[in-house]
Amino acid sequence: MVEVRKFEGDAQDASGFVNRVWGEHYAAQGPLTNFQPRLLDWWLFANPLATAEYRLGAYVRGKLAGVLFAEPLRLRLGGQDVEGTYGSWLSVDPAFRGERLGQKLVEEMGARQRERGAALMLGCVGLGSVGERFWKRTEHTRVFGSLGLWLHVFDPAAVARWASSAPERAFFSLVSRLPRRRPVDLDTHGIRPYRPEDLPACMALVQQSMEQVNLGYGYTAERLAHQLQFRDIPRTLVLERNGTVRGLINSYTLQMNARGALDISLIDLLALDASVPREERKRFLRVAMRDMAARGAHCSAMVRSPCVPAGLMLGAGWVPWSGGMRIVCTLTSPDLLWPTSPRVFTHLR
Repeated sequence: MVEVRKFEGDAQDASGFVNRVWGEHYAAQGPLTNFQPRLLDWWLFANPLATAEYRLGAYVRGKLAGVLFAEPLRLRLGGQDVEGTYGSWLSVDPAFRGERLGQKLVEEMGARQRERGAALMLGCVGLGSVGERFWKRTEHTRVFGSLGLWLHVFDPAAVARWASSAPERAFFSLVSRLPRRRPVDLDTHGIRPYRPEDLPACMALVQQSMEQVNLGYGYTAERLAHQLQFRDIPRTLVLERNGTVRGLINSYTLQMNARGALDISLIDLLALDASVPREERKRFLRVAMRDMAARGAHCSAMVRSPCVPAGLMLGAGWVPWSGGMRIVCTLTSPDLLWPTSPRVFTHLR
């Protein structure tokens, strides 16, 4: 007897289940995110905008056998914003294979989304993974091209020890032996931590940066406020010029496991007003990078998107890197109109 209902547990319970199942499914395929309770609290369990109706558990004879979680979001689709969700963490205990738990969780999530007027569920899957094969077989699901990353490494030796593939270990071992530039003093004038009164200016910057996006995240003021400040998890810096906030960089640190653990600072949002000169942009990004390294990150990454110019990232020492992920969208209505040339912006969860 399979029953799909609201997940009975907290972030600690969800973390333990998802990490165990993903470890059994994906450990041989490459690095795995450690979904720590503090992160699941930020995204889902302590997020005032995330409803428990979108946190599903599949129970077999009363025992938890699978989960699917989603966060309600405003999503950009073509030239309009629609109500939708970001879904991830689909996990089915291998002991219950053959019970069609994944399909049942997705069907129940779709029914709940239709009840609440959500148009689609956006998510990311690993290239060549069990998850990718599952979603490609799922009805009313669109699969898009791969996501690329921007990468900057602070500690190449640590990355070399951690990397799961031999070519990556060899590459970062070589990089670790190259002469390093001596640290230079950076002018931090006008750069400070985010404050709640900065929200209207930050909202305007984010909206401006997403003008080219036609598929992916959209933000309300309430959702952005939660993204920029929650306990000690996100780190948001702003650039203030002449008394006005003209830029923001929002990041957080997560741990990924391969041959050991690696701390990665992941940038979710980088938005700058068009009036900010090129050198000022680069200075702001470099100050944020120094802050990430000082907080213990071994490297930093950001999804490549139309929101951030490549010249800024290359000029600050970032390199394009394969993300090993692709976007999937599950539709509640097959009649939705899709952009002919998707320009994607998303976070990785």
